Amino acid sequence: MTVPVDLAGGALGLYSAVGDAFAGRRLGFGRRRGAVAARFARHRGRDGAAVGASWFAGTLADVGLVAIALPAEAGPQQRTHAYADAPLHAARIVAAFPGAPTRASDIVRWHREHDDGTGTPDRLRWDGIPADAAALGIAHAFLEAVEDSEEPRDGVEAVFALSAESGRRFAVDLVRSFREFVLAGDWDEPPDLTLPPIDEDEAIRRLADHIDARDARTEGRSERLATLGTSLALRLDLDPGRTARLARLLALGRATEPVPQDDFDPFSRFARDSRNALARRAAAIAASVAGYAADAPHLAESATWHEEGSQEPLAGVLGLLLAVDALNPTDAPRRLAAASGTQFAPETTRAYLAILNEAT
Repeated sequence: MTVPVDLAGGALGLYSAVGDAFAGRRLGFGRRRGAVAARFARHRGRDGAAVGASWFAGTLADVGLVAIALPAEAGPQQRTHAYADAPLHAARIVAAFPGAPTRASDIVRWHREHDDGTGTPDRLRWDGIPADAAALGIAHAFLEAVEDSEEPRDGVEAVFALSAESGRRFAVDLVRSFREFVLAGDWDEPPDLTLPPIDEDEAIRRLADHIDARDARTEGRSERLATLGTSLALRLDLDPGRTARLARLLALGRATEPVPQDDFDPFSRFARDSRNALARRAAAIAASVAGYAADAPHLAESATWHEEGSQEPLAGVLGLLLAVDALNPTDAPRRLAAASGTQFAPETTRAYLAILNEAT
């Protein structure tokens, strides 16, 4: 049974915001793109399944950027070739997403194709490009013009700017239909969709895994943090489910290109600037999505120290999780004893050491 749900305000919104972050766009661009794509599909007389697939694809179209991790010395040509594969990566992520509409992955894969065959990733042309994918490409280019930071345009200006690409980048009939759609005046209204709910926890677990996999040093980290966080929460009378979710959401702080490099000792005061930057980025992404806005303050405070006096218990647990994950367990008792009362709350430190003692 399907029910009306605000999927964009949940885990799907986070996936979209991560794509926005990697693309260097305003957090929320992807969700707006999905809404425009869905309304355009309805304007073209597409059925409910196609409208839902267009919304899903438009919302997640940039998430494939999470799979691209380039070295700092990468040249322009290497970057161009890597980013050309972003739609392929996004299509794989969408196809593996539980509950994703059947055609959504195909729309994502081919939305950067051009009518004249010069697009990516497969250089399709003309009628070889699925119409819903071509329509998403138009919606994307339109919103890029509307939200251009240097020369923003209103809807009418932006849609007429697309005419210059008609017959080359975009099909003539689709550009004409999109112009009629925009001039009707309701292009920016949220679509009315009925879609099945998704497993939020599983979706967040997969998203964290994708971000962790960008760096061999962080692969599998989120699940380690979630497992330890659950054990700590039970000892500290905190919500174990929320603690595990927050532990996975910490990965949002690494949603940036290039891969963050932090070689400082996590117990050192010299590491505070980099830890604060990661915490602020994670909090900003969470705050941009309604269903996770309440988690943002805990993520932001995860880099603060106990001695500052403002750290909430959940945030303190998150900070300890990140620090001890970088430690050799045999060093933990000595290092944590020195940090107890300054970097970490004494009760949180004791709870972790108790878990460590039981494991050994």
